[in-house]
Amino acid sequence: MDRQIVCFQIPSLEIALARAATPSLRDRPVAIAPLHTPRALLQEVSPEAELDGVMPGMPVEQACWRSPSLRLLPPDPIRVRQAQQALDQVVGHYAPIWEPVRAGHLLLDLTGTTRLFGLASDTALRIQRDVARQYQLAGVVGVGSNKLVARIAATVVHPLQLCEIRPGSEPPFMAPLPVSVLPGLSRAHARTVLATLADLNLRTWGEIAEIPLPSLELALGPQAAVLHNWAQGIDPSPVLALPQQPRLEMSLALDPDELDDDRLLGHLYHLLERVCRALRSRQRICHRLVLTVRYSDQVEVARRQPVRPGTYWEVDLFPSLHALFARCVQRRVRLRRMTVAAEALAAPEEQLSLFAEQPSPEQTTQVRGRRLALALDHLRERFGESAIRYGSFEL
Repeated sequence: MDRQIVCFQIPSLEIALARAATPSLRDRPVAIAPLHTPRALLQEVSPEAELDGVMPGMPVEQACWRSPSLRLLPPDPIRVRQAQQALDQVVGHYAPIWEPVRAGHLLLDLTGTTRLFGLASDTALRIQRDVARQYQLAGVVGVGSNKLVARIAATVVHPLQLCEIRPGSEPPFMAPLPVSVLPGLSRAHARTVLATLADLNLRTWGEIAEIPLPSLELALGPQAAVLHNWAQGIDPSPVLALPQQPRLEMSLALDPDELDDDRLLGHLYHLLERVCRALRSRQRICHRLVLTVRYSDQVEVARRQPVRPGTYWEVDLFPSLHALFARCVQRRVRLRRMTVAAEALAAPEEQLSLFAEQPSPEQTTQVRGRRLALALDHLRERFGESAIRYGSFEL
């Protein structure tokens, strides 16, 4: 049975997300770069900016000189992570195994799914259509018999559409492509290999395929066998799914940006209540807390702390979260967003005492806090999230 590998990717994911949220950014030069440092480098560049000579990795000052109308946007890791989770949900309906290459780039193994969904190209089109309809994101699809061919097919496709390489047509597909297409090597390793190939005057994969393997090994060493297989469109590497770590997170966008610590701690406790309520409903306890804050100048700080023993009660988790807040918020700059995440989730293990003991004052306070949390859960479940509000009273 021939393998059916699909590479689905959204070029310049952060720019695509920004344009979906702000339609006025469409059809104009846009780039993603940190804005809190004058020596920042561009991370993503739109096609309109590329026409002006702007490329990823270029300094911001040089990019603005080449393209005066360039619109710079700060990176938003939280929005990218949420988009990646949404893509995983769409892909999970069709692919039994998929491998995230990077944000917005997925490799799907659809081998053996023909009876369920039809040909791999038809399934890829459904995924492309679902993503476009649900999230207004245009994707590129490459279909091949292995990861290498599928990734290259998705990379060389212009404009956005689908490119399918049928089994047996890999060598003629690879032959005219330049050797600079090296998706399977790290940047540093690819630079060394490209320098050696340039010294040998090998410019296309077809030229590498014509050289006998023993002769190629004299010049490239152990890497020669891999490159020789790639030149013929051969890549036996499997699609590997990343291990899924249990995680639950809640975010809050502050509008306007906030600086007062008391107000921020109040918002933080509200986030923790939402996280704990979700944990209790799923019967999972948290063994690690993560707090991520984003400042108004787009600087993002994340800190994590283990929780021993694991719990899903606010009264037990808030001291750890308060300590994380003190570690994260050390600049007198307003905050724009806060995210609380519970990691290392597990099923609760409760051991009852055989003998009744007189509880200590700390245990009494803890029990009262847990009962209060359950009462608030019931009220919110019955009357809605806005049924309970916190405030301060002055006499």
